Amino acid sequence: MASRLFPRITEEGFEELRLRIGQPVEDEHSFVRVASEDSIRNYALGIGDGNPLWLDPECAQKTRWGSLLAPPTFLYATSRIVSGYVGGLPGVHAMFAGSHWRWLQHVRDGCRINPLSLLKDLAVKETRFAGPAVQQTYEVSFEDDEGQLLATADSWCFRTERDTARELRKYEAQRIEPHVYT
Repeated sequence: MASRLFPRITEEGFEELRLRIGQPVEDEHSFVRVASEDSIRNYALGIGDGNPLWLDPECAQKTRWGSLLAPPTFLYATSRIVSGYVGGLPGVHAMFAGSHWRWLQHVRDGCRINPLSLLKDLAVKETRFAGPAVQQTYEVSFEDDEGQLLATADSWCFRTERDTARELRKYEAQRIEPHVYT
């Protein structure tokens, strides 16, 4: 058996994480807090969405919405938690696994977005890939400065033991030769 390089999922670590259920999660380092013309345009172009509702303020003003809107997935840029950043179980591998969204309002140019994240649930799963895994589910709500709820999302990730995955021979690094450009 190879020596262990990374921490394991322990009962103590799991119980410490369980105590965080229902508690607010700090997320001070999100990418965007205000849906400005620049942040909306940069996000839309970054995901390859050329919709004039996100890119052309004059065109957007002529629509039934009357202003520039942000793509619905723009809210991913306002919370690291909803896009897979998790806490607890230090050193145990985390993999973003999905999210379920409920959009209630459009995000408009000038809107300040205030996300609130809570650890919602934990579940232990047995995997073929890496043995025991922990599924962490977060509930994230997004409000504007007036307290109007814009959207909510449940986001989940899986935490797996890297060494166990390697020992099960399902997690081997593949050597890829770099391409040489001329």
